[in-house]
Amino acid sequence: MSPPIELVAGLVEEGIPAMLDELEEYLKGGNRAGALLKATEIVEADPNCVEGLWALLNCGLPDLRRDGTYRVDPTLPEAAKGWALAKRIVTLDPTHQGAWIRGAILSTQHLGLAEEALEWWENYRGHHPNHTTPIIEQAALLIRMGHYAEASQRMEALLDRGMEEMSGNQSIRVEQMNRTIQRYYEMEKLDIFRPQDPKHSSWKDIDGMRNLKPSSEKFTFFMLAGPLVLWEAIALQWFMPNGCFGMGIAFMLVYASVLWVKKISISMTDKRNRPVLDLWRAIEVEATSGKTCVPEKIRDSKLYRTVMTKDYPVAFRQRIEKIVENDEKLSNRWEMKMPEWVEFEFDEEE
Repeated sequence: MSPPIELVAGLVEEGIPAMLDELEEYLKGGNRAGALLKATEIVEADPNCVEGLWALLNCGLPDLRRDGTYRVDPTLPEAAKGWALAKRIVTLDPTHQGAWIRGAILSTQHLGLAEEALEWWENYRGHHPNHTTPIIEQAALLIRMGHYAEASQRMEALLDRGMEEMSGNQSIRVEQMNRTIQRYYEMEKLDIFRPQDPKHSSWKDIDGMRNLKPSSEKFTFFMLAGPLVLWEAIALQWFMPNGCFGMGIAFMLVYASVLWVKKISISMTDKRNRPVLDLWRAIEVEATSGKTCVPEKIRDSKLYRTVMTKDYPVAFRQRIEKIVENDEKLSNRWEMKMPEWVEFEFDEEE
């Protein structure tokens, strides 16, 4: 005769703390395989155990470096399972910051789910309305997808009363994002590239660069600055007076010319790499829509292979391969779904 269900549930509940202690010992000892088995056992006993689910998520993915990046890129099955676990954890515990961040990384960088990532960050804001991280991440994703006005709207909210103060790194990143919006909005304001339009003129620009590699800003800078500084050094020996005053003037002239060349190199690289920016957008539209829009002759090009290998991790590339295999064409009328932007009002005390 089997014991009553209530008795079995009680025994399981009493055993969970002991299993969690064992799990912690495995984690402290660096035994990821043992921790994975124990976390699986815990979740089988209690499907709603957040600690077990969190350990299952972490141990099911490659080990992390100190900066939070993976030592080895997770595969598509690993990233998809981790994304599903992150969604499950925040449903059970909306205060779990680790699951929010890990889920966002997996959905954007490794799976390319731009639409779901925007919704994810908006849900995060619903639980933590004064946090700056979800706003910054939404804005960064919108910039990548070419929605500059919406990105600006979100970044303006960072200055609202009641918002938490940004860290130094966040402030620097926001400044860079503002400059990016200014640069690329000027380039696109007359004709924004929509990859779902197969007749858009930007496809010709991408096709024209298909056998080339993206330009490097550093390479362009050194190619321009090197000869200039050399000629300046030769000229200054003839025309500048000797002594500290002459050395000071020479230093200021060289410094000013380097800054000027730096600005020129950024502008030249941006214009040169404009087709690369458009190709990024097309690839990410494919990833978030699950349908194809990149022409075959471009997909077979040197530029496409370089971009995919250099700029996207393993899981993203594997997902794109599956999308290409399905070969379902993207509709010309497709538009990225964006969550409703909520403006929160904070009390003065907050």
